[in-house]
Amino acid sequence: MSEAKGMVIKMVNNSETLSLNAIQRNRASLFMEKSFKYWMIIPITLALLAIAIFPFLYALYLSFTNAKTINFLHPNFVWFKNYWFLLKNGIFYLALAQTLGYVALSLGLETGIGLFLAILADKVDKGSKVIVSLLFTPMLISTVFAGIIAKLVLSPTFGVIQYYFNKIGFAGELTDKAHALITIIGIDVWQWTSFMFLILYAGLKALPPEPFEAARVFKANAWQTFRYITLPLLKPVLIIAAIFRMMDSFKAFDHIYALTGGGPGNATATLSVLMYNFAYKADSFGIASALGIVMLVVVIFATKRLLRFMPMYK
Repeated sequence: MSEAKGMVIKMVNNSETLSLNAIQRNRASLFMEKSFKYWMIIPITLALLAIAIFPFLYALYLSFTNAKTINFLHPNFVWFKNYWFLLKNGIFYLALAQTLGYVALSLGLETGIGLFLAILADKVDKGSKVIVSLLFTPMLISTVFAGIIAKLVLSPTFGVIQYYFNKIGFAGELTDKAHALITIIGIDVWQWTSFMFLILYAGLKALPPEPFEAARVFKANAWQTFRYITLPLLKPVLIIAAIFRMMDSFKAFDHIYALTGGGPGNATATLSVLMYNFAYKADSFGIASALGIVMLVVVIFATKRLLRFMPMYK
């Protein structure tokens, strides 16, 4: 009897030991699984530090120095002198105003036209893939190439478009300040409306069908359906797309520099063009870095203003 009792106790102890071992193995497996996830994100984190955070910190450091080509590796600290130079410089305020106008006009036109095209493409049953492909094409063209082509076709000597402008009595020359600013906005709208179109078209395709079926049951017209159903449901996608385009428009440089170089005079000098001029024409990397930090602050402020329209931020 005592032997049987001893065997039972031994079996219970063995089962407890096995259970503990299984629990420990499960814990070890869970730990390995969690740690593996962290190990996998280490390369991405290092890449982010290398391409984003380090350049920002280095630009912030340069903005407090008198960095030039001759002393770029060992500049002297001037602290807030570069920022004070910008604040009392009239060209900075001119470039800021022109940048804000450029961003507002281009973003407004691209959003409006992109939304209109997305709604039209969403209504088309046959050939929608061809339409989407055609509208997607301008975004694939290099911005520098777009600026060079625009400069050629608008040339007063042999430009094709300029020839027909002259026929109808419209000067439209890039030497005119107003025409030059309108031209760079037009190129941006032509090239990047496709970006807004694609995001809004995808957003329309992802909307739930039930509200639209209810609208048809209650005999709502097209405007009522758009205003009270489509637009509110599409609002988060619309704002996110606008934020991406707004951030990209603030740093627009390629086609502006290729087309006008910031001229005539400073008529098309945006903040990006001005930053280039400070860095490579005036040989003042410190002032250019300070201007870059100011641009970042302006973009963050504008982004926060747009995010206030998001439902979850109210």
